[in-house]
Amino acid sequence: MKRFITLLLACAALAVAARAADYQLIANPDAGTATVSKEEAKNILLGNKSKWDNGTVIRLAVLSDGPTHDKVINDITARTADQFGKYWKKQVFTGKGVMPETMADDAAMIAYVAKTPGAFGYVSGDAKPEGVKVLTVQ
Repeated sequence: MKRFITLLLACAALAVAARAADYQLIANPDAGTATVSKEEAKNILLGNKSKWDNGTVIRLAVLSDGPTHDKVINDITARTADQFGKYWKKQVFTGKGVMPETMADDAAMIAYVAKTPGAFGYVSGDAKPEGVKVLTVQ
């Protein structure tokens, strides 16, 4: 029984580690932060936070679709990708926001975030983002 419980706990720990590695939140190096809370990430993704703490304007970029996009949107905003898209269309239509930049893949996302001051985005957990800050989620 003791061995079973140990095995069960080990599996649970691996599942948590695997979930955390599904995606990485990234920002341009001038963002002025190395950490972001889940609530802050949600506010950025929904356009409710428009500036980094150092005053730099946040430039939001999202992946066009795929499992990484679905996972980030669901985990952080508690919405489906479809609900997220409709949310942003409503924000634009009512004049409350500007549609996020859309990237086709991890490479395009990394390139955009690296060259765009204040940019924020995400990539898959196995991407090797260079030239950007990988943010720690608190």
